[in-house]
Amino acid sequence: MTAVDGLRRLDDGAVWLQLDRLAQAGYNAVVRILMKSWKIGKSYGVAFSGDGRLLATLGRDVWIWTVAKRSKSVRTHPVSHPCDAAFSPDAGRLAVKSTSGHIAIIDVESGQTAVDFDNSGEGEGANLQYSPCGDYIIDGAWNGRLIVRCAESASREFVQEFPGDMIRGIRSFQNGQRWIVAHSPIAKTYDRPPPPDYFSMWEWPFRRGTHQVLPLRIPFSLARSLAISIDGQYLAVVHGAPPDSLSVFQLRNGARAATIPVAVGGTSAAVRWSSDGRLLVSVQDEAVVVYAWPGLQELHRLALPFPSDAAFSPPGDALALGSWKVGWVLPFDALSGMSVPPAAAP
Repeated sequence: MTAVDGLRRLDDGAVWLQLDRLAQAGYNAVVRILMKSWKIGKSYGVAFSGDGRLLATLGRDVWIWTVAKRSKSVRTHPVSHPCDAAFSPDAGRLAVKSTSGHIAIIDVESGQTAVDFDNSGEGEGANLQYSPCGDYIIDGAWNGRLIVRCAESASREFVQEFPGDMIRGIRSFQNGQRWIVAHSPIAKTYDRPPPPDYFSMWEWPFRRGTHQVLPLRIPFSLARSLAISIDGQYLAVVHGAPPDSLSVFQLRNGARAATIPVAVGGTSAAVRWSSDGRLLVSVQDEAVVVYAWPGLQELHRLALPFPSDAAFSPPGDALALGSWKVGWVLPFDALSGMSVPPAAAP
């Protein structure tokens, strides 16, 4: 291995790191990554527990890892074709959703299915999340339904339908007291584009007719992924039909704070904020890119075959990279050769 700037390869050839902005880190940064990074295998999705102790990875099976030990603790197969997962607030359970919409909840210690929602056929729809109390599961469907279900019985406690919309994403902030839902209206004719994508804001617990439609609109393009900053000030959206863009909007007025072009591949367009709000990670074509906020300055470009997901650990000490081929967990200190500017309004 040589200490050249630009494209660098780890010895086993499984992952390539392009650190264009880290010339000053040189060879030492590569050595630290080689010493501390670990593989998580084929992983379509990745999710950390709220305390960062556990990591769930989704392939054919669902794996739960103990992060401190870098080891698998549970392997289970609660649903076919899992596509999304979320830990309960106490990290005792993991909710898993499949591409058919099937939801099951597993016990993190045993890997046994604790609750099977038996709801196949609803369609993949949006991601799922736990309520802040841990008693409910919130998800959305392609048919425009926003659904709250009891995590113990799978009974529907709240349903709101948005005819003509697809629910594409659900994100919470302010400790789960506020929620953002992404809506994509469906085109009604072949010769005219659909209405612009839009976003609704909800207070927990959800009540019918109490949501607020935000001023933000994304016309003539598709909101493919979204992430809300931890303080609730900014919404990051990957959108395009293509060409694709990563844009950050001010939540209070819908104003665009920053936008850059991105090259999204066929496997994912995931975007995630770090827990301190100073970084964004974006899954792109054969690469995962880390940006500084404010400004969307590119800090790190990690070239990875068939990337599928990415997630910062809540303590801010690791970055999990999902891949349809081989995923990785990288210690974040190995990528911190360049200082990140302090968070501030753009």
